[in-house]
Amino acid sequence: MLRFGQHLIKPSVVFLKTELSFALVNRKPVVPGRILSSSISAMGTHARGKSLRSSGHFKGQDGPEAGQTVKHVHVHILPRKAGDFSRNDDVYEELQRHDKEDSLGKWRTEEEMAAEAAILKKYFQEH
Repeated sequence: MLRFGQHLIKPSVVFLKTELSFALVNRKPVVPGRILSSSISAMGTHARGKSLRSSGHFKGQDGPEAGQTVKHVHVHILPRKAGDFSRNDDVYEELQRHDKEDSLGKWRTEEEMAAEAAILKKYFQEH
C-alpha cells in the first residue's frame, strides 16, 4: 500500500511507480482518462500522461484555499478533446464543483479502477 495524504492506495490502482513517484487512476474522474501523479514522499513529483485525447490539462492545488482535498503533493492530469466543455475554461468551474462533492455513489469501484490501471500499466511497460 502507498500513502496518498490521508488515503491508503491499493497497488491495483497504481499503473506506474518509480523510486520517487507513482501514478494512479482517479476514483472520480471529471473527464475519461483523468489520472494523478504523486510523490512517494512529501517532495515534489514529475509526471507525463498519454491518452487518445488531442490535448492535456495539468492541474495542481496547494492548500485548502486552492481546492486541495488530499494533503499530499500531487498533480491531476486531464486528457482534453475538442468540445468536452462548451467553453474551454469551464473545466475549472467543473473541477471546483466536482472536487467538493463527496458522494460515495459517484466513486468508481476498485475493480473499475484496477482495470483502467492494468491498461495504462501495459502502455508504460511497452514504451
